[in-house]
Amino acid sequence: MTMSTDWVDLARRWVPRDLRYAIQRHVSFSEVKRRYFARCDPLSEVTESDINRYGSPVKVGILKSRVQRHTHYVRACQEMGVPFQVVDIAHPNWLEYVIDSGCQLFLVWPDASLGPYARLFKDRCKLLEHDLGLAVFPSFVESWMYEDKIRTCDWLRAHHIPHPRTWVFFEVHQAKDFARQCALPIVFKTRFGAAATGVQIIRTRRALQRIVKQSFGNGHVPAGHDKRDREWGSLLLQEYLPEIREWRMVRIGDSYFGHLKGRAGDFHSGSGQVDWEPPGRRQLEMLHHITEAAGFRSMDVDMFETADGTLLVNELQTVFGASVSIDQLRLDGTPGRMARDPEGEWHFDPGDFARNACANERLRYALEHFSHERIC
Repeated sequence: MTMSTDWVDLARRWVPRDLRYAIQRHVSFSEVKRRYFARCDPLSEVTESDINRYGSPVKVGILKSRVQRHTHYVRACQEMGVPFQVVDIAHPNWLEYVIDSGCQLFLVWPDASLGPYARLFKDRCKLLEHDLGLAVFPSFVESWMYEDKIRTCDWLRAHHIPHPRTWVFFEVHQAKDFARQCALPIVFKTRFGAAATGVQIIRTRRALQRIVKQSFGNGHVPAGHDKRDREWGSLLLQEYLPEIREWRMVRIGDSYFGHLKGRAGDFHSGSGQVDWEPPGRRQLEMLHHITEAAGFRSMDVDMFETADGTLLVNELQTVFGASVSIDQLRLDGTPGRMARDPEGEWHFDPGDFARNACANERLRYALEHFSHERIC
């Protein structure tokens, strides 16, 4: 269980529902979350450093996250000795701060705490990259799908990547017609929301009809999100696949990682459980093919493996939580990464390649890529 879902679940367990709703009417739930994470993270107030043991060609900009995910990059810079400056991309003078920082390379951790802020973050990252010509890593293209299941579904379809059958509706009459005759159970997902917070397995026709009505009525709020952050006017349903295994497959630069996700109840995502069975060649090649074709260099590709061995892509997330362990791959108990040689052969490199939710590896690759681009 992640830190965010942990404290939310405790609140749901011990605070009466009527009291929670009364509090949410008068207090910004998103602001409570922001302050909570700021108090919990000792690096939340660290904004810059000029130390350059690494010999970095640039001072690295770090875009601030409301829930302190950017401190992964702060820790990485401190450990590696890279100069940095944190910039608040939501500040009214954000553009002046970006320009005054003198940074030419910016590290980003897209936001998933509040819908309006998530959209702002992506929009301004696009402007930095496309209009100001600054280097942004992960890139805007990689962040475009982050915690947006409808965008992910469209992208998978457009690129002919195998994935669970998914239906997206923007017209209520089409959703109602489908709900009357589709196979059950079926999976309902909100467009926005991390760690399975907006996922339900719908097992009865009546429950599905309620979901349709709510989707085009008052809308849905994923668990742990601000009550005002509602989704309405669309509906995403996905085929239910029993007896699946789910692989977390990650590429950062030219480092590849993977492991089986554990399961808690009906869900793998957000379970906080890990099975350290290493991925096979099929999983690694699928990860390589998708990221190579799209030019992704910071991407988690979550894959379902069905009972007959078929691999289907469930989600793509450019950054991801790492609450259980700093490792993302272990072979015989040894942490490390997989690397692919020019002949297409895979080999294991032991080492600590996934520190700080892979922020160190992202920073290393971003600096190498930036230096290469300057030379070219």
